Amino acid sequence: MERAEALCVRDVTGRIDGGVLLGGEAPDIWIRWLAVRHAARRRGIGAALVVEVIRRSPTPSTISLTTFGADIADGRAARRLYERFGFVAGAMLPRGPEGGTRQIYTLLLK
Repeated sequence: MERAEALCVRDVTGRIDGGVLLGGEAPDIWIRWLAVRHAARRRGIGAALVVEVIRRSPTPSTISLTTFGADIADGRAARRLYERFGFVAGAMLPRGPEGGTRQIYTLLLK
């Protein structure tokens, strides 16, 4: 966290509601992991984390991430979140350990 490669959102009690891990270096930035605690979903926490990643990214840059493919029902909300911010679906990746697909999403910051 001191290197700003991990960001988290805490509730008023200090419990972590969500977080994001970053990697790469500008101009090639990666969201390595983004998650929101199940009980804290649908409150804008994921969107706030994406906004902060974008805000901290210099221009021009590319922000990339790997998320679940369309065949994974639990990944649909994440895909919609990224698409709302202009991320574009790209290359398909090998299947994950549960057998579902993975896909790269990319956002170009100009």
